[in-house]
Amino acid sequence: MKAYTRPEYLKPGDTVAVLALASSLSEKSRQTLYWKEMLESWGLRVKTGKHLYDSAPGEFAGSDADRAADLTEALLDPEVKAIISFRGGYGSMRTVRAMDTHLFTEHPKWLVGFSDITVFHAVLQSQGMESILGAMPSTIGENSTVSEESLRKALFGEIKCYRTAPHPFNKEGKARGRLVGGNLSLVHSCLRTPWENHLRESSILFIEDVDERMYNIDRMLLTLQQGGFFERAKGIIIGQFTDTTGEDEWKRSVLELVNEYMPAGKPVLFGFDCGHEHPNYSLYLGREVTLDITPDGGCLKFM
Repeated sequence: MKAYTRPEYLKPGDTVAVLALASSLSEKSRQTLYWKEMLESWGLRVKTGKHLYDSAPGEFAGSDADRAADLTEALLDPEVKAIISFRGGYGSMRTVRAMDTHLFTEHPKWLVGFSDITVFHAVLQSQGMESILGAMPSTIGENSTVSEESLRKALFGEIKCYRTAPHPFNKEGKARGRLVGGNLSLVHSCLRTPWENHLRESSILFIEDVDERMYNIDRMLLTLQQGGFFERAKGIIIGQFTDTTGEDEWKRSVLELVNEYMPAGKPVLFGFDCGHEHPNYSLYLGREVTLDITPDGGCLKFM
């Protein structure tokens, strides 16, 4: 496997930039600074994007150009060691379109976020860079202590492995490869773009999703299956599928539907706590990992 660029882990005194890279902040988010206090309690300094609180038609956090300008400024700022997206929503692909993506490799820094931010992770992976799929300020607050601590450990380089409980849909086995993926809808959206990951090298695919109808999930899974994604993956990790509608009509749960698409003969781990619920464990995307699933549960180890 080719070597990926790994940004420097953070240390107390470092500066992080908090930006709005997709949708605008909710009214509730505008009224709290808990996330800033949390980052500062870790010994970090916080800079915010000039357009963090902007809004534009379509519920974007300002114009595409303005969001791209904030990201560009943070990448060029030598003080900033990590960039955290305030929230997901929709708009990441439009932001990417409006910027010079070569800046990511010229100024390597940790980029943090999940959901719609999966697009940025795909861009970074296409350029051979690691990133962090993790909690964002919009999701930090009540009942999120474990998610917050997982993000802190990821930023400071303290995550080595995760262990999970047994799950009835687990498929036992061992695999090694690069951890890729993210939100299922965005993995699907990246098909036929310059950032599509064809899984040509050994890969462990992670997917999760939120607020989708069963037929949408079925269609996306079917597309990935027919495109050979699940067969090419050395192993698959299934995260949280939250607030799925239509299960009654389909006469099965969303995880039962997902399981129908999982290939035989390779490890598949269900019940991994990463996605749109708490706890939301942070993952190093682009990192080489080992996946080991036994009757006692699963182990995801970062190399």
